[in-house]
Amino acid sequence: MQEIRAAVDAFWADLKKGCNNIISCDQLQEQIEKKCPLYILDIRKPEDYAEDHIDGAINIPWVEVGDYLDDLPKDEKIIVVCYTGQTAGQTVALLKLLGFDCCSLKGGMSCDKAHLPLAASCSS
Repeated sequence: MQEIRAAVDAFWADLKKGCNNIISCDQLQEQIEKKCPLYILDIRKPEDYAEDHIDGAINIPWVEVGDYLDDLPKDEKIIVVCYTGQTAGQTVALLKLLGFDCCSLKGGMSCDKAHLPLAASCSS
């Protein structure tokens, strides 16, 4: 229980220091261009991911993220992407409590993604 309390205290302390849990499309584009080590986690439904996603993103639907915690990197920033940013924000809060360095894409895939590298999966 003490570990959980310490993680929660650290989470709130970071917020007070101005650490933002949100990244804009422009900021993400800049980090992609600089080739910063990023792990883009798309938590939308597989069919929506297949239709349109940020190039290089890994799809793990929101309800399955807990099953893949051991597969998520502890040494890279995780950018969590959903439809509008709300579910990603909830996911970020939980991941931060578990010690992950992460933030959510502001506006999710509804953001102004004109300059983001997008991809679609081939359908058979």
